[in-house]
Amino acid sequence: MKMRGHKYMEGKMELFDTFAQNLESVNGTCYKVSKNDLAETVAKIYKDNAIASTCMLETDLAKEIGLSDCLKANGITVHTDHIRLNSETDKGGITEVAYGIAELGSVIQASDNVDTRLMAIMPDYYIGIVKGSTIVKTYDDMFDVLAELKPFPKYVGFITGPSRTADIECVGTVGVHGPLQMSIIIVTDL
Repeated sequence: MKMRGHKYMEGKMELFDTFAQNLESVNGTCYKVSKNDLAETVAKIYKDNAIASTCMLETDLAKEIGLSDCLKANGITVHTDHIRLNSETDKGGITEVAYGIAELGSVIQASDNVDTRLMAIMPDYYIGIVKGSTIVKTYDDMFDVLAELKPFPKYVGFITGPSRTADIECVGTVGVHGPLQMSIIIVTDL
C-alpha cells in the first residue's frame, strides 16, 4: 500500500515537472509549493518583482491560508472588491484556476465570474494558483474533463504564458493583450 502511494506521488511530481518545463518554455515561471508555503510564495514573487498592488478574490483557499493578510504584511495593497475598477491600475492579479495541462504548461479558467477573467488579463504580473490534483497530462485529457462538467461554466479560457503576439510587423511583442509576466503556483498537497 505504501509503495502504491509513493508511485502515485512520483507520477504526480513528474507531471508537475512537465507542466513547469512547458510553461517556462513560453516565458512563464512555475513554483511547486505546499499549501503552508503558498501565501509567502505569492508575497515573495510580488516583492521580488516590485508589484505593490494586486486584485484577488477571497476564495476559501485564500482565506484559509491568510493570503490577503500575508500580502498586506509584506507591504502589498490588496483589493478584493471593485475588481473592475482596481484591475486597471493594480500591477498584480491573483486567481485560482480550475485545471492545468502538463503537455502545454497551460492553466484553465472555468468560471462564471467576470472578475476572475479580468484579474488574469489586466495586470502586469499575473499569478495563477492551481491544485496539483487538477493537472492532467494532455490537451485531450482536458477535453474529457471539460465534457463532464455539469453545468458547463459560461466561460472557459486556456492561458499559456504571458501575453504575446507577432502581429506588429512580424516582431514578437509581449503584453499586448494580457500580462507581461506570469507565474503559476502548483499547490502540491491539495
